[in-house]
Amino acid sequence: MATRGTILLAEDDASVLQAIGDALRDAGYTVLRAHSGRDALLQLTHKIDLLITDLWMPVMDGLALLEKSKEKQPLTEVVMITGNATVPSAVQAMKAGAFDYLTKPFTPPELLEVVGRALEHKRLRDEISRWGALPPEGGGVENDAAALVYPGGDLIGRSPKMLAIYETIRRVAPFKSIVLVQGESGTGKEVVVRAIHELSPRKKGPFVPINCAAVPANLMENELFGHERGAFTDARTKTLGYFEAADRGTLFIDEVADLDLAVQAKLLRVLETGTVVPVGSAKERPIDVRVLVATNTDLQLAVDDKLFRSDLFYRLNVVRIDLPPLRQRLEDIPLLVRSLLARLCAEHGLAVPEIEPALIETMQRYPWPGNVRELRNVLESVLILGQKPVLTALDLPEQIRHAAALRTVAASGQNESGGVDLDLAEKETIERALGQTAGDRSRAAHLLHVSVRTLYRKMARYGLR
Repeated sequence: MATRGTILLAEDDASVLQAIGDALRDAGYTVLRAHSGRDALLQLTHKIDLLITDLWMPVMDGLALLEKSKEKQPLTEVVMITGNATVPSAVQAMKAGAFDYLTKPFTPPELLEVVGRALEHKRLRDEISRWGALPPEGGGVENDAAALVYPGGDLIGRSPKMLAIYETIRRVAPFKSIVLVQGESGTGKEVVVRAIHELSPRKKGPFVPINCAAVPANLMENELFGHERGAFTDARTKTLGYFEAADRGTLFIDEVADLDLAVQAKLLRVLETGTVVPVGSAKERPIDVRVLVATNTDLQLAVDDKLFRSDLFYRLNVVRIDLPPLRQRLEDIPLLVRSLLARLCAEHGLAVPEIEPALIETMQRYPWPGNVRELRNVLESVLILGQKPVLTALDLPEQIRHAAALRTVAASGQNESGGVDLDLAEKETIERALGQTAGDRSRAAHLLHVSVRTLYRKMARYGLR
């Protein structure tokens, strides 16, 4: 039977070494055992997929072994095990390049779950290394599954949804295809787009972003396509547009749903012909640009209501990446918190605090309408205002603790406090408005006293059609 991978296990306690080794062997892995850090380093070769090491060992401890292993075999993943882990020690290990850590005692299923993720991580790293696009080693918590995709390590998460996104980025990056990235505000759409650019053959070319929501509609054509001298009042010089500025590189069109219909038609022509016509000119100019677009609106809904051209939608919808909101990948919150805390503490010159489990549990019961951006801001506020060695749930803002408590009541089926699930109430209100208007979104938005685009975003959030 083919092995599922080769694992080197370093542990100075003979009984623990045998127990963990037997569990891994019984699960189908090839296991090499070492009684010390030095012994493990001698056995470490390119054939080792994963190194599992105890943190506390004499002569050469786990951190020293981790650092040496990254020098000797940088693509080998490392999992740290310890009997008394703290957040600072975990962060220190992950800064040195560890994939994850396990706290004793742990069960065989917990061990095998981490091992499986680490080996999948290794497989992806091997593929990216073969492209010559592997990010630098030693990036700490940033050198996570996220850092496989974007050297800044800003894509953070190991949930199945995030791993699928990493795979899509990996597959699409080498090509010139248009990519449409959809997701709520704060989910990391620009990070995904930059990751695609950084892993593409165009990474040495310009990366030019434009936010359609930030440019007045009457100026958008000029911004995108440029203008000739004398094209309009005050056009004293010829000016390149964003398309020509991005030649041989990548143009990122953010909030593409905010383009008016006239500019949408001209954008479609550029995408179809590969040429631009500046304002005030009749001459087409060829361009070599990869276009990546993003929106927090469901474009299909906008097409249905004739606010977005169907032909442009089909042209943009070549490869689509739907970024999940944070509430749909709550299992990533512990990793996000560790990573963001490490970065924030480095930025502000603060010591990395320990985290009580109750804080994570409270965060996982909050819906995070602002997604990862909101999570980062909350952590920064807690750090600066608290400056405590240990963070607890009580350090979180009151509104987060209150919302988390309401969700706990709703999930348990109790209602002693009189609380309600605000997300559920909003979803039901939107459904009622759509029912009253026979699905007419413009009339429903009027009933709800919101814009049609806001209604689209809410419908996309709750999976409504």
